[in-house]
Amino acid sequence: MSNWRKMGVVCSLVAGVAAWPLSAQTPQAMFLGIPVKPVKGVYLVLKDVNVRAKPATRGRRLGRVEKGTRVEAVGRGLKGPWLAIRSIPDSATKTGGKDLGFVYEPIMMPIIDGTLNKDLTGRLPVGRGPGCGYVISFEDKSEALGMLFKFADYSVQWTCTSGGRDVRFATPMFITEGPHVGTRNPIHQITVDIPNLENGHGPEDVFSTHMLWDRGKGRVRFDSANIEKLVRIKTKAKTKPEATATELPAALRAALQLAHDVWTGAVWRVLMAGENEDRN
Repeated sequence: MSNWRKMGVVCSLVAGVAAWPLSAQTPQAMFLGIPVKPVKGVYLVLKDVNVRAKPATRGRRLGRVEKGTRVEAVGRGLKGPWLAIRSIPDSATKTGGKDLGFVYEPIMMPIIDGTLNKDLTGRLPVGRGPGCGYVISFEDKSEALGMLFKFADYSVQWTCTSGGRDVRFATPMFITEGPHVGTRNPIHQITVDIPNLENGHGPEDVFSTHMLWDRGKGRVRFDSANIEKLVRIKTKAKTKPEATATELPAALRAALQLAHDVWTGAVWRVLMAGENEDRN
């Protein structure tokens, strides 16, 4: 999937802060002698920023963190938009992260690591579409033009059964490691592509089905498709199918299930008539 294609799909992506809701009952912890609300996550620094000894602009300057640096958030100041951060542990040297200090949260972007350490396998039951087994394999990461984060790219190998025969085909899949357009929350877009579905007119003719993973709420929801006539749920529908997912593997599995369920019979007729099939 080319970068320009992905940028066209995602449109634009937020350069802002994640708003992880924390209730008044959230337990407190100590960071550099300062009480904080515990938080967990990796953030990307959007521009060079001062690191301070306490969550305030008058706090003593401890150093700077450069634009593009990934840091681990461990807490949030009790007042104001300040994150307590430490450096990312170095797996190569097996050294732990170092407490760095407090940074101004609005110039931090919440991100994920889309890498899979092993393939994900599963089966989608017969429903709106045929019964299908799948294998999701991590392939690589690609640049998001104009952004500091990347896309995590996967290949999905499908084996679907219909009419007593198995049909195998592959589809690309990717997730935005940074937040999706129009939100300051940790919401990531997951897209499943089917190239040349309708006897396409070139290598970039792709049918794309988009899901949104809201990490804060722990759910994946069908969002839209670039060819609406090929999905059962329209973009402007008030109610859209969703599934629960708090971690990346579950989110990818849920995205496949949702795509499988919203594709119309026209999509499945083309897929099941594919040439790369095994007949029983």
